[in-house]
Amino acid sequence: MAAPERPAPLAGELVLITRPVGRADELQAALEAEGARVIHIPLLSIEPLAPDEPASAVLRRQLLELDRYDRVIAVSVNAVEQGMEAVTGLWPQLPVGIRWYGIGAATAAAFARWDVAATSPGGAMTTEELLALPDFADLNGERVLILRAEGGREAMATAMRERGATVDYAVCYRRCRLRPEAELAAALAQQPTAVCLNSGDTLAAFVAALPAPSAQWHDLRLVLPSERVAELARAQGFRRATAAVNAGTAATLAALRS
Repeated sequence: MAAPERPAPLAGELVLITRPVGRADELQAALEAEGARVIHIPLLSIEPLAPDEPASAVLRRQLLELDRYDRVIAVSVNAVEQGMEAVTGLWPQLPVGIRWYGIGAATAAAFARWDVAATSPGGAMTTEELLALPDFADLNGERVLILRAEGGREAMATAMRERGATVDYAVCYRRCRLRPEAELAAALAQQPTAVCLNSGDTLAAFVAALPAPSAQWHDLRLVLPSERVAELARAQGFRRATAAVNAGTAATLAALRS
């Protein structure tokens, strides 16, 4: 007699995901493969810098001096894509001798499109994990360029400066909040069993878009990309904040199954 089929791990779950357009397909497919129903409402959009704005001129000046940097670090896949588009527009052949890094495995892998071999700590996809790599122990005299969005944490640059590096931020794009209040209210009315928020900025955008009074939503189960972001959620009153190991699809699924 054949054994009965085991139910899909997330059967019966209704999961709200909030990644930007073009960044949610993999997660949605993985969730649906495990039996979940999915609602996708982007809370942020990824916007390139306008060619005529001052920030673009600053970025261009920095990238024209790319050969003066010892290391280049990207903090996200978006930073790789936006940053490398700008880099290759100025450098058809990349300078030699630069060491390239991604904050996580997916970010490091994104460099392959430009035939760049990048290193990552894998695992937690955090500043702390990256700085724990042995080749970051002593940065005395090195110049480091960090590809990132407008805004963001200062922890990485601060720590590397303390270790002797000169650090510059190359702002390659910005994250803009969307205004999906009506769509979010309709989704919450369906009583999702979990909401996936993949960054601190996404958490802030989610809170800003919640139907008032926001306290009524504090029992929602939130899945966040790190313990740091989960603590931010708890500080805002969310009682069921689950920290995934990182923002990747596999880690998000693991957190939802737990």
